[in-house]
Amino acid sequence: MSDYTVVGQKVPRVDAIEKVTGAAHYGADVHPAGMLYGKIIRSKHAHANIIRIDTSEAEKLSGVRAIITQADVLSGRRVFATDKVLYLGEPLAAVAATDPDIAEEAAELVHIEYEVLPVVQDVMEAIKPSAPRLHGDATKDGPNRRGISTQLRKLARDKENDHGDEIRSLEAELEKYPDEVYYNISAESHTEAGDVEQGFADSDVVVEDTYVIPRVHQTYMEPHVSVASADSSGKVTVWASTQGPFAIRSGIAGTLGIPLTQVNVIGTTMGGGFGGRFGVIITHVPAVLLSQKTGRPVRVQMTREEEFLDGRPAPGCVIKLKTGATKDGRILARQALAFWDSGSVSGASIGSTIRVRGVYKIPNLKVDAYGVHTNKSGTAAYRAPGAPQAIFAGESQLDEIAERIGMDAVEFRLMNMREEGDAVPAGGSEPKVGYKETLQAVADAAGWWERETDENQGWGVAVGDWTNGCGPGGVYISVHEDGSVRIFHGSMDITGTDTSISQIIAEILTVPYENVTITRGDTDSAPYSTGSGGSVVTFTMGNTAKLAAEDTHRRILELASERLNTNVDNLELREGAVHIITADPPKSISLGELAAYSLSTTGGPIVGKGSFARQPSTPALAAQIAKVEVDPETGRTRVLKLIASQDVGFAINPMTVEGQIEGGVVQGYAWAMMEEMQYNESGNVNPGFVDYRVPTSADLPTVESVIVEVPAPNGPYGAKGVGEPPITPTLATMANAVRDAVGIRINELPIKPEKVVTALQRNGH
Repeated sequence: MSDYTVVGQKVPRVDAIEKVTGAAHYGADVHPAGMLYGKIIRSKHAHANIIRIDTSEAEKLSGVRAIITQADVLSGRRVFATDKVLYLGEPLAAVAATDPDIAEEAAELVHIEYEVLPVVQDVMEAIKPSAPRLHGDATKDGPNRRGISTQLRKLARDKENDHGDEIRSLEAELEKYPDEVYYNISAESHTEAGDVEQGFADSDVVVEDTYVIPRVHQTYMEPHVSVASADSSGKVTVWASTQGPFAIRSGIAGTLGIPLTQVNVIGTTMGGGFGGRFGVIITHVPAVLLSQKTGRPVRVQMTREEEFLDGRPAPGCVIKLKTGATKDGRILARQALAFWDSGSVSGASIGSTIRVRGVYKIPNLKVDAYGVHTNKSGTAAYRAPGAPQAIFAGESQLDEIAERIGMDAVEFRLMNMREEGDAVPAGGSEPKVGYKETLQAVADAAGWWERETDENQGWGVAVGDWTNGCGPGGVYISVHEDGSVRIFHGSMDITGTDTSISQIIAEILTVPYENVTITRGDTDSAPYSTGSGGSVVTFTMGNTAKLAAEDTHRRILELASERLNTNVDNLELREGAVHIITADPPKSISLGELAAYSLSTTGGPIVGKGSFARQPSTPALAAQIAKVEVDPETGRTRVLKLIASQDVGFAINPMTVEGQIEGGVVQGYAWAMMEEMQYNESGNVNPGFVDYRVPTSADLPTVESVIVEVPAPNGPYGAKGVGEPPITPTLATMANAVRDAVGIRINELPIKPEKVVTALQRNGH
């Protein structure tokens, strides 16, 4: 860090004043002249055929300006349910009125006649033959039969060769497996390496268990809100609280069948996202349709109850996991079968099931994952999508293995961690990653090797990994006559990323951080930028900003060469001025003077640009240790110590990095210990913060952050994405600590006090 003056330093966020004074402009602050209030009319049943939708009474209400249904979607793309609803709260229509109370009343006056159907909420019930079919008769063979059946079909199609013996052998093998057939399958994923059966046969210890993780909501403080204004030419402007304005633009244009040039999206300040504001969300298209029909701006804003009914939470899942190891601590095999709750639509995070592998050398691996339809809303990303769930199962089972072979939990992990140069399943070799350094750092910080435990106390450790994504982005830079630097881009700032971008540019152009300002444009004006999520922004936009700053740097030196009448090789940019390094006495020209001079040159103002799309990124490890105390009478768990280390590559702004680590740990802690979406038999959910418990400041432990820096080859200054890794190990860390304290493992989250007491009583405590 001593080589840098701005990057690597703790600096205040560029939007700090706006945030703390309330000047930041959120979606609910957008109020164009003549604005109407939109309200979505929602299903009152979780599963039902729609017989009739009658809007006549609502249309008579004074103040109602429009009611829309699927018939108003001229493109034919599905926006509202027409023949069947699949979850309670599914949109059926929308109304626009002059007052929010009138819109609410009109929604109640829309009469909908249903034929109520059976409801299925549990994934393990949904896959049974007796379950109601949510999308036709979607069935899939079980994972064991599936692989063999696929081989048989391939051999049967090959008419040129005689595969008789091979076919008979496979048919005999097929008879060994039960006739597993799963229903209501929305998607599937299968990965296999080595020979798991042989791996288990060679193992001295085999542990098998089932892990249940509930759905959880992102619980951002600002509910979804969109304001749309369609003008007489057909141009649509949308103010959206979103993580990706360009994705919203594409989604609206695609859904409504209009050109991209007819949609402009303005991203407003966001009151939290955590992955829940990606893509076209429930409010965007209805707001546009209502505005098109009324000719006036329309705001559609969800209530907190609607957020829980029709938001896009993280998927819950059931993971059946089996692990085999030798008595000297080598992991030989791991097999997983996972069922993810994808709700009414396809998706969920089934691909993340592979993360049960962790960062370990496991020669024999088999992972089968299924998305399962249930009568719930669809799901979306939530901070490292799918990783906390899979890693909870994987890291919990590692502790059980370590205990059975009598090995320290940290030593067991260190022994099995992949190392630089190891082959990776996707091909190629393992890059330089601080796996062991990060685990060793948290163990040292926690005093793991000298740890002490009193009665009812326990220690837990876990590690989790995540590899940041990347995407396209563009940045423009201009240098002004006062020596200040302006940045223009189109990426949403949700974690202080604008601050990091400003630091990178200030570093390269050698200007004070305070002299750099940054502006976000709308989709009509700004260069394309990828969505803010997947830990991509600092990696993508940081690289983009670095390229733009380097381009600006070249332009500055070229201009200074002309102005100072010397070769570029004789020039150096430092401390906001260009110096002739060979001049005696010293000679220089400030950036402000150069910017003023540029206005009268052939080349024009000093402007630089950077454009970036993709570079391979490097995995990041998060390691955590918790010490807890459990009251056996009440089941209450108190966290005495919680330390989190993370390989961040390079901390461009250590203060932001620490905030991200703490935020991720807190969300993981809440998921492990208290948060869950609970659905009753009729499909209703705990609809607000009264019944859905999130931690307050009084509930939260102090989190100690330990930053490890093993540079990523392609990251700006070696930086990696930091937002998602810290949540990945926390669920398992807490579960392992409680297991150490009470001697009983609880595999179903959250670990609420009543579960602890019940488990203790069941085991005679």
